[in-house]
Amino acid sequence: MTQFRMWPAAIATLMLLTPTLITTSSFAQEPSTAQPSTRRTPKRQTHAVSGVIFETPMGFSEVKSLGNDTVGVVAQKDSRTLKIRMAILNPEWPELVNMADEELLSYAKTTYLSINAPAREYHQRRFLGQTLTGEVQYKRTNRGYTVVEIYLLPLSNGTKVVLALEADTDLPLPQVEYAFRTVSNTMREDPEFLKKIKKKR
Repeated sequence: MTQFRMWPAAIATLMLLTPTLITTSSFAQEPSTAQPSTRRTPKRQTHAVSGVIFETPMGFSEVKSLGNDTVGVVAQKDSRTLKIRMAILNPEWPELVNMADEELLSYAKTTYLSINAPAREYHQRRFLGQTLTGEVQYKRTNRGYTVVEIYLLPLSNGTKVVLALEADTDLPLPQVEYAFRTVSNTMREDPEFLKKIKKKR
């Protein structure tokens, strides 16, 4: 398991040392050109999920159910996958009313991600203008392991969204980090969704 514990540290190092992350895989990759002056903006997909809008590199699916009342998008190459998974936590649900964020995250990872273990590590990313600390977990699969970063996103209307960034550990780190960073850098609230939620209350 030692090799997997290095994942967030390796991602952080790549972010510091590699200003432009380039991969050779056919999905979730950042295009490059020979001359920086002629660089074109990478093509991206836009998704609306659980009250937020974000972009991903090309190659991700349309928004779909991912099980356990979660929805999101998936990119797959051979048997290896990247997933952006979300679920809404309504603060008015009785069982959640008095929970602190740490308890909410624990509830969410058990309920929606079937993870009962304490955090292996912690990792920070910026979402919606805030620096958030998320848990890092490792899930055993029939192909090996999947690393999962789990965050609790607070929306302006009081709703909180559980976000899981998931990647098989045999995927190239630059590819994974570029995809995850694209999601975090482009994420914004979905005003139409929040408007609908407000009307229901």
